[in-house]
Amino acid sequence: MKCSLIGLMVVDFKSFEVIFVMKDVSTSTQKQHRLSLLVVFFGLLIAHLPKYINKILNLLGLQFGPKGPPSVILWNWLAVVVLTVFIIAIERRNLTTIMLVRPQKKDLEWACIFWGIGMSWNWIMNIVVPPPQTEGLDTLINLPIPVIIALILTTSITEEILYRGYPIERINELTGRTWIAVSFSFILFLLPHIQFFGIHWLLYHGFGTILLYILYVWRRNLWACILMHFLSNAPLLIPAIGQG
Repeated sequence: MKCSLIGLMVVDFKSFEVIFVMKDVSTSTQKQHRLSLLVVFFGLLIAHLPKYINKILNLLGLQFGPKGPPSVILWNWLAVVVLTVFIIAIERRNLTTIMLVRPQKKDLEWACIFWGIGMSWNWIMNIVVPPPQTEGLDTLINLPIPVIIALILTTSITEEILYRGYPIERINELTGRTWIAVSFSFILFLLPHIQFFGIHWLLYHGFGTILLYILYVWRRNLWACILMHFLSNAPLLIPAIGQG
């Protein structure tokens, strides 16, 4: 009896799903879908924790951690840690299921090529339509250089996990349609960037973002996307150093 109880305690969501379905065969498909949706829903809540955690704290009248852009460093990494635990302990999967797999040489080469194309577009647009100075950009470039470097590294790694790797793979698994997964991820990735930098951000970085999604869907390697993301963010140091 004791062994049976232990076995039930360590069963994962997938196994529990099978046991649950066997009890009611008439609605098996529906209940499988609901349970899978529930797991993915909680995973997505964790992945997007950085977007609403400060609002929750404010509603509760609590103050914790840094304010402004530096808060991204704390909350993004916290979300990645919690999501990693969720994937391993609750989903009973490993990180290769969100495409954190060893990159091949071609993956990294294409990341650099796509970055070059995206930066060329950005450079041309900056000449044709000089970008306005925004409060968001001013805030970033006036931060201490070590903080900017930490932000560049943090966003390059964590945003790929939280906005691409996890949501695309799980929603694709849930729906069987990659375009739905990519569209969902794309919209959620754009919204905070537009909110912080302004709608004109799309003109200069929208094309590069599309290339980032093409790279992910084509190469199926999150490290390649992390490299491209890092190379795209790194030029932020140029005006920051100039300010100094």
